[in-house]
Amino acid sequence: MKLTVFRYGTTEITERMAIEGGDESIKLPISLLFFLIETKEKKILVDAGCDAMPGFELFEFQKPVEVLETYGIDRGEITDVIITHAHNDHMDAIRYYPQANIHLHKNDLKSGERYLSDGTKLILLDDCGTITHGVEFRHVGGHTAGSGIVLIKLCDKALALCGDECYTRKNLILKIPTGSSCCPEKSRAFVEEYSKDCYLPILFHDPDLIEHLGYKTLMEL
Repeated sequence: MKLTVFRYGTTEITERMAIEGGDESIKLPISLLFFLIETKEKKILVDAGCDAMPGFELFEFQKPVEVLETYGIDRGEITDVIITHAHNDHMDAIRYYPQANIHLHKNDLKSGERYLSDGTKLILLDDCGTITHGVEFRHVGGHTAGSGIVLIKLCDKALALCGDECYTRKNLILKIPTGSSCCPEKSRAFVEEYSKDCYLPILFHDPDLIEHLGYKTLMEL
């Protein structure tokens, strides 16, 4: 199994969005990321990214599908796309993968319908869904009603691809939920659980995860 991160842009959010009780006047730089999980049988995107981000200024940007293709695989090779939640910067670009199975939690179907075409191979997820051996979706419901994370099970730990359940390391270190949760109680339960040593959290807007447009291998087993 191989896990690769792709960076296709940068923008800013307020500290209040990132951290409960944060300062609205403070701007935090964030990266726009998506991920690729490769197994012998599947090539799985975790989120698809977006071609535009209304309401946000983009400081560097390339269409995510173009960044993917610099990696050396064709978009037609993608077998599955797991959507962590139905927000524009995570779901907009799924139209480039009509051949893929699109995995979306049932509680985000209403907000995600505008990104779906008539031919979409949609698989609605429940509280927990196995995508392939060692890879599962786990519903959280903190950031949006259907938001969740993707777990990659290792020998003694699990990589947790956190979607927008957590924006910064500060959320986990201080166990403070984000300031942009539809359900703060579930967001608080998330940071309590996934700050435990048995998890290796990977944050979807971490500017330190990859420092340039392009891709970086995070794990190869």
